[in-house]
Amino acid sequence: MTETSTEEPQTVEDGGSLQQVHVPAWEAKYKLSENPEELAHLVCCRDLDWRQAICGYIEEEPTLMYEADNICTMSIETAESMGSVMGSRRCPIDNQECPPEDEVDRMIAERASRT
Repeated sequence: MTETSTEEPQTVEDGGSLQQVHVPAWEAKYKLSENPEELAHLVCCRDLDWRQAICGYIEEEPTLMYEADNICTMSIETAESMGSVMGSRRCPIDNQECPPEDEVDRMIAERASRT
């Protein structure tokens, strides 16, 4: 009788799979951008990771922006197709009222890199 391994494969070569590691929100540290010309994507503030934009774009090293002049057209179109009206403060993801600005600012400050 042959022995069979009960361990999960650890590498792709052994039949394992690639996994994306998510950092818990309380450990994530993001850079703050001071450049309003940079292209911004929209994310839901209740999303724990803040890496996947509403348009589906995934940023590996996200930068948070307080002010943005250039917002991804696809993010806006996707939010509008979900029933959101820009500036309405209603989340297109869960159709709930967005938190007040000071709450969102607090969330950003908690997640912003201090380095």
